[in-house]
Amino acid sequence: MVAGGFDYLIKTRVVDMNTYRAFASTVLWQLPGMRETRTYAVMEEVKTPPNLLAPTGN
Repeated sequence: MVAGGFDYLIKTRVVDMNTYRAFASTVLWQLPGMRETRTYAVMEEVKTPPNLLAPTGN
């Protein structure tokens, strides 16, 4: 459940901020009706769920 100033919460996992920026500009900001986004970067995580591993590009 999302409450407050958000309509949607999308969790993404990328290898670096340049990759995120490319995702945001080519996917998120191209969506119809997209007016603004807010990005919160996690600097360190306590636990890594096994189903959320970022692809390594190999």
